[in-house]
Amino acid sequence: MNKENKEKVESNVCLIKDCDRLTHENSKYCIFHASAEEKTEKYFKRKLKEYINKIKKEDGDYDFKEFIFVGDINFKKDLSVITFKNADFSGAIFKNNAVFTGTNFEKYTRFCEVTFKSGVYFSDLSFEGNADFRRVTFESIALFRDNVTFIGIASFDRATFKGNTYFEETTFKSNAQFIGAKFKSEEFQHNPYFGGVDFEGNVNFVQATFPQGKALYLSVKNRGIIEFSRTFLENVILLLDLEKGTLVNFNNTLLRNTEIERDQIENHILQEENKEFFLAKRIYLNFKNNFHSIGRYDDESWAFKKEKDMERKSYFHLKSLHKWLWSCFLNAIYGYGEKPERVIVSAIAIIIIFAFVFMNFGIDANPQLDTIPKYNILKELFMGIRYGDLLVRLKDISLEQIKNCLYFSTVTFTTLGLGDFLPVESWGRIFVGAEAFIGALMMALFIYTFARRTGGR
Repeated sequence: MNKENKEKVESNVCLIKDCDRLTHENSKYCIFHASAEEKTEKYFKRKLKEYINKIKKEDGDYDFKEFIFVGDINFKKDLSVITFKNADFSGAIFKNNAVFTGTNFEKYTRFCEVTFKSGVYFSDLSFEGNADFRRVTFESIALFRDNVTFIGIASFDRATFKGNTYFEETTFKSNAQFIGAKFKSEEFQHNPYFGGVDFEGNVNFVQATFPQGKALYLSVKNRGIIEFSRTFLENVILLLDLEKGTLVNFNNTLLRNTEIERDQIENHILQEENKEFFLAKRIYLNFKNNFHSIGRYDDESWAFKKEKDMERKSYFHLKSLHKWLWSCFLNAIYGYGEKPERVIVSAIAIIIIFAFVFMNFGIDANPQLDTIPKYNILKELFMGIRYGDLLVRLKDISLEQIKNCLYFSTVTFTTLGLGDFLPVESWGRIFVGAEAFIGALMMALFIYTFARRTGGR
């Protein structure tokens, strides 16, 4: 025992620093700081009411530092507290329910390191200054609902929520911080719930942890940024209901067996909106691995496609222009292996293009040797537009020629080689070989893409 505490014991003064009240009966502490076993609920509430009335009369600040509250405390109903000026509850312990319904906090409010052993209820009130709930422990229900407004910064950093947590129809006019907060509901049904919350500033869940197997419901009315960077979302059901313009930061977030719907995050990724494509690529890679781990292969395909899109966009500068062009080509041809329908469309386009090529160079019907002459349809159409006789020139085009060229291009692309038509000129033979080679590649590409999309992962 130091000299100051020794002097306090000898003079029957409470051992708590800066507390000059007399000790309570046989305790070494005053009635407010004495343990719950050292005082009765009735006597404590009577002395608490006297203390509050004194503060009201002097228009002073409310100092409840390290108080040990016993019994259910309803500050408005039991103690007639409607407005707190500066209120400091730092280090206090509430043994039973604490009800702040209908009260207002005018200036700075401190609940730092408070322990709520039972339920705590905040409703129909406002925090007009900053609200400090850092390192608070909520061992039971924590209820912030029905017209609760935080005008200043609301800090719940390193807070621990052990019971059901409700932030419902709550308005945060400034930033809301839950950095390093721990939401762990082992005995309760729902945890945590942010329903219809109006975040006018940003909300920060950096390094927060959430209970496994539980649902985090986050419904945000207003636009802002939701920070999940370096947050632990393992075996968590993440339910997001975000307005257009609300952005989420999943940078370095642990996603493992996390249930989340892709339409809840689509168009809400912060890095993509800010054109930080390299970081956005890593985030979609994280989602891809998560969707794979829970067997959501369609969503995995979407996340992989987004990952490759971000990679392509990150190449759009002079030094990597060749990579950007190649990536654009792969995306157009087969969607990076996720779009088999694009292979079919590309194949049809290639067949049509080579049909025009063969129409220009001509093909022979074998063995009848019924020659289909060269016909440069593109040149003729241009000349028809130029000289105004387009309809006349179009009439000279044989539909049979077009059908035969399309047929010949198709059998060449598919490498069937039936032999009923042959190219007329040497250039035509070169194009036949080129189309057959491209066709073989495209068919292999289609098989790969189709197998990948139907379970070959």
